[in-house]
Amino acid sequence: MIKLSQERTKHLLSIHGWSGVLLGLLLYAVICTGTVAVFSTEIGDWSNPLATPSETGLPSGINTLVQTLADQVDPAYREEFFLFSSAGGRLMLQFEGHQPASPTPGSSEPAPHYGVLYAIDPNRLQVINRVEGPEAVLDEARHVADALADFFVELHVRLHIPSPWGLFVTGVLGLIMMVAAITGFLVHRHLIRELFTIRRHKDGLLRARDAHVIAGTWTLPFAFVLAFTGSFFSFATSLGLPAMAMVVFEGDQERALAEVFGEPATIEDRDVPVANLDAILNDAEQRTGVRPNFVAGGHWGKAGAEIRVFSPAREGMLTGRSPVYAAESGQFLRDQPVLVGQQPSAGNTVAALMAPLHFGHFAGLASKAAWFALGFAGAYVALTGLLLWTQRRATQPFWQRMTRVVHWVGYGLPLSMAMTPYGTFVAQSKGWPVLSAQWWVFGCGVLLSLFIAGLARSSLHIRRCIVALTGLALLGLPAVRMLTGGPGWAEALSTGRNGIVAGDLVMLCGALACWLLCWFGARPADQRKPVHAASTQEAVV
Repeated sequence: MIKLSQERTKHLLSIHGWSGVLLGLLLYAVICTGTVAVFSTEIGDWSNPLATPSETGLPSGINTLVQTLADQVDPAYREEFFLFSSAGGRLMLQFEGHQPASPTPGSSEPAPHYGVLYAIDPNRLQVINRVEGPEAVLDEARHVADALADFFVELHVRLHIPSPWGLFVTGVLGLIMMVAAITGFLVHRHLIRELFTIRRHKDGLLRARDAHVIAGTWTLPFAFVLAFTGSFFSFATSLGLPAMAMVVFEGDQERALAEVFGEPATIEDRDVPVANLDAILNDAEQRTGVRPNFVAGGHWGKAGAEIRVFSPAREGMLTGRSPVYAAESGQFLRDQPVLVGQQPSAGNTVAALMAPLHFGHFAGLASKAAWFALGFAGAYVALTGLLLWTQRRATQPFWQRMTRVVHWVGYGLPLSMAMTPYGTFVAQSKGWPVLSAQWWVFGCGVLLSLFIAGLARSSLHIRRCIVALTGLALLGLPAVRMLTGGPGWAEALSTGRNGIVAGDLVMLCGALACWLLCWFGARPADQRKPVHAASTQEAVV
């Protein structure tokens, strides 16, 4: 490995430790929620299923319904339209345009977005729900259908901080994670040996340090990939595009968008019929080898409009394809890159690889399970790193209090996340606002864990109590899901909704794991007595 002087190693160790301490709890929250968000699709299907499962991708025979619904929408609100799948396989059809602005003298405010959102049963091809209103109302309606999964995804992506500030925060956390990964790699002089070394008969702090190093070493490449791709997603739209528009295009974001994503189609002020969507989807499936799962377009019913179809990656590939069709004739126009430009390019290839590398959905459940395991290990590394840092300084009053804070966040966040579905299920059955109910229950979990962390006698009692409650919360989820109107196991299996039973079994296995950890897990070094600062470089984290 890289040979460094003792002084250089101490500096890198300091950078490694403080990079984790300064924003380590937020970084842990992002990693922990991201581990769960890997299964966002499965969480949505488990928490809000339809009566019968739907086929993968957009269903056949959708053309007549879409054409009928489009005719019912005010032409002013047909500037953009989207067709995509949501929780349980529900279809979402959204038309959106600009509402005429109120005639306020001297006002330069742009006209607000306004539109209509339809929720459609893909099996019966019938409208389940219709929502009309401004963009904020449509966004909330979309989130309600996939409320539980979106809650975890938003917590991971921006910590529920308003845009663009939440993206800035998670982008910075990604950079800090890269710093911690790089410095952690540099300071370990025997990296290969440390992949398999844990000193069971040594001091508890050294054993904890070895476990931290082993988990961190095995997940080092994964941590770097996640940190880099996560920072890319956070900064690309919140900072990169506006900065490029400011520097290169003198602040003109429309010109910047046209340069990056291609010039928009030239629209004529002439009404024309729209081609058969089923024919377009079938042609796209033949070209890409996969059933499309997303359709986007603009200026419905106008000459010159285009329809863009998105197909996921087929087996053996990392990225999908996006053929474009003429809306009037249904003629294939071009195979457009998924993200950047209108022609294949190295930039689009690199950008398109970011999503599968970050979300781990390139090989179905197998890759998602691998990403979950690696993410869990990453969360363990972040939490144990914080605990080791505070344990080494346990004689100082500030770090004694900080130890309780670390236990509160480290174990309280999983408890709060395990409690959140209770709000989802009860609110769905009672017709209450689902998003508000989820926040109330999540907040109760935060306050409950804070109460325990503040009053418990030691970190051992904090951990045991909160982990036991987490197991209890997970144990009760399948029963509450059924009691609030969800299908039982026999009904779910008979209708082919195996994912519901699998989700319940995951909750039960999680409860068992919590109780095993609670009663048989190894005790951290500071649970019996204070740990003084290590006297050897070997014990430094």
